[in-house]
Amino acid sequence: MNDDYGWAAGLGIGMFLLVAVIYLGILALSLWITYLIIRTAVKNGILKADEERARRGYPAMTPPRGGYAAPPSAPGSPYQRP
Repeated sequence: MNDDYGWAAGLGIGMFLLVAVIYLGILALSLWITYLIIRTAVKNGILKADEERARRGYPAMTPPRGGYAAPPSAPGSPYQRP
């Protein structure tokens, strides 16, 4: 009897690879769509908060005139300012 089923194993491996690629593609697409939805929601929320702040009369948020201060250094640090 001829029990050569190598073609069936090849077909099974090929189908597994095809399904795995399709699965990963759908997963990547869903993650990308989720990212775009969250990015848009955050952007709209920031714009809405800015409009509400302007409506209430608060000034726009700007950095300090002299720039930001340096972070504090730990006591006894070799990089501590004299």
